[in-house]
Amino acid sequence: MSKKFFYIAVAVLVGAICVVLSQMLKSETEQKIKEEQLLINKSEPTQPQKIKLQSNKCFDEKKEVNIVLITDSRYTPPTSTSMYSAIKTKCNTTIYNFYIIAENITEQDENMLRSLEKLAPETVRVKIIPQQELDIPYENMQRFMQYKVGMHKIYLPQTLKDVDKVIYMDGDTIVLKDLRELYDIDVSQVYAAVAKDGIFYRFPKEMAEIGLDKRGFYFNSGVMLYNLKKQREDNIVKELETYVKTHEDFFGDQDVLNVVFGDKLKLMSYRYNCISTFFEEDDLNFLSKYFGENLPSQTFNIYENSTIIHYAGDKPWQENYRPEFLKELWFRFYNEMMRFQ
Repeated sequence: MSKKFFYIAVAVLVGAICVVLSQMLKSETEQKIKEEQLLINKSEPTQPQKIKLQSNKCFDEKKEVNIVLITDSRYTPPTSTSMYSAIKTKCNTTIYNFYIIAENITEQDENMLRSLEKLAPETVRVKIIPQQELDIPYENMQRFMQYKVGMHKIYLPQTLKDVDKVIYMDGDTIVLKDLRELYDIDVSQVYAAVAKDGIFYRFPKEMAEIGLDKRGFYFNSGVMLYNLKKQREDNIVKELETYVKTHEDFFGDQDVLNVVFGDKLKLMSYRYNCISTFFEEDDLNFLSKYFGENLPSQTFNIYENSTIIHYAGDKPWQENYRPEFLKELWFRFYNEMMRFQ
């Protein structure tokens, strides 16, 4: 046999071996994918468990509760969904006064928001307060420019000059119970009642940089009970403005409020600002100690027994949002709201 034919034979043999090995690897990979997919299908129910609405503790006497939300045209549907859920889960004797701080919304957006009064015309009022973009150095926010609309929070004492106390809620919230209990928290000596945020223990270096490590907590500004009267008395807006103008790369209004409010705060239960990001990802025993409350052993029960669920971080209208039961809950209210329009 000549060398030429020998080399050809070797090349053919090597090629055949490569083909066989390739087919074997492909078959093994496909089998692993099928097994993994089977596990996913088994662990992910086709019909997610549904959160049930809990009964309210209602009172005979009527009471007004002031609520403010901030939106632009992009966020009008989620904001309307949040308002809808609050109205559908309130007591008949609780009167909700909604104040909507609206930056650049359309007539269609206004109609969507105002229509919610019809759900309970005797006990629901909606006041839309149009606003232009604020005259502040947004560029100082740097990485966090997407939160610029939320900066209206720092001006609420001025915008709502005739209101002394108000519940602030982000538009990515769902209300499961009447808000009178939250509204009745005594904030007469503080600027706000707030709930802890897990950012504190996740980013200790950043907390130390803004001087909050000694305070022992960082709060989430997505749900707050605001004492507007005291903020006006102490001219707190001026201090908030000064922080915005003299600092850079801050986490929107949340960093500003955390630093400037200092110790003039009252901590409230996580149930009033139940953030799914932390309960899904962190150890519940650790979180019980952090929040200073005994948490249910199952995250599902944590949400079901909360008053306000806050979809901070990933949003339920995003395709791959988890857990499914929180996605189902949001769409339950959203679809009802849209059918009502």
